[in-house]
Amino acid sequence: MCAVTILSHKTISSALLLLSVMSIAPLYNGCTMSDYIFESLGFSSWSEDGAHISVIPGVVLYFAALIWCAASFRRALPAEGLFLIFLSMGVSSSISPVTEYAAFSLKQFAPERKAVEYLKHLSECSHLIERKKASMSCTIYINYYGKGEQTISVTPDLSENVKGVTFKSKTFTVKPRSKTIIKTRFTGFYKGKAASDSGWSSEPDLKVASLHTAE
Repeated sequence: MCAVTILSHKTISSALLLLSVMSIAPLYNGCTMSDYIFESLGFSSWSEDGAHISVIPGVVLYFAALIWCAASFRRALPAEGLFLIFLSMGVSSSISPVTEYAAFSLKQFAPERKAVEYLKHLSECSHLIERKKASMSCTIYINYYGKGEQTISVTPDLSENVKGVTFKSKTFTVKPRSKTIIKTRFTGFYKGKAASDSGWSSEPDLKVASLHTAE
């Protein structure tokens, strides 16, 4: 019975350690499993001041599991303890490439309209309005999972922050099975009275659409 209890403590603490690492390690698109869990429950994974609150439970669980592992493996320290630490570090560093390979392998069969993924949480834009003219400089992250080159259309949307601004769309060609970073500047017009406004935003609202497969 004692041996079974010790084994269960080692097994459970080790499993919790690996689970906590998997929950806070970034996936192929920069998100974490904690982000998806929070969003599925209707909570934001980031606070208004930029704190990544969704990973906090995972970090707490990691240190709790690490302490539990140290207690469970105290008779085998430091060998098994170091092994668990290095194993958790290895799992953490391998999650992103493994999930990236899986995503690009599976999503290559997705319909054309779903083959382009705009990574909103990684992108950012700054805008400037001077009288009737508007401009927006953006860094945009795009994943494309298809097999052939694809032409996409990108249009900024400032309607939630500034009403009456219309930007011209731009088209770009993305390569097959690629991760693309687009740095570009959009121009537009302000329909209201002459005004002056500027700002910066993470997670900008951009309309990204597939147009056609390039030959």
